[in-house]
Amino acid sequence: MNPQFTPCSRRSFLKGIGIATAATASGALLAACASEETVAKAAAADIPVGGAKIIDGWVVSHPAKDEFKAFSTACPHAGGTINSIEDVNGTTVAVCPKHGSMFNVDNGDVVQGPSRDPMTPAKKVSVNNGEVEISN
Repeated sequence: MNPQFTPCSRRSFLKGIGIATAATASGALLAACASEETVAKAAAADIPVGGAKIIDGWVVSHPAKDEFKAFSTACPHAGGTINSIEDVNGTTVAVCPKHGSMFNVDNGDVVQGPSRDPMTPAKKVSVNNGEVEISN
């Protein structure tokens, strides 16, 4: 037997596995229960129905009365920054200048590639006291 090697008993091994599993599970539970943080705010009156604005790293849209949505300005194609809102044939789109991808601001879907993936939505968008609040 190698004098530098100390064998591990089955009981010690299983105990170690149990501790590691409990630590992993508790970390996942804490992450799932973590409170959402408001990362951006905008006056609801500043975003017309059918329109959108870029505010603090978010494309905030107002697709219908009393409905607001928000999407990250990080382009899912190559990580460029979506930096403009335009009207293209009657559809309001968010545009990434890096490769020209365009996204429908009502739902985040790709209107024109090269992006194949839609914009990433915020976890929560709510309206409180006339302010649109984006949480992530």
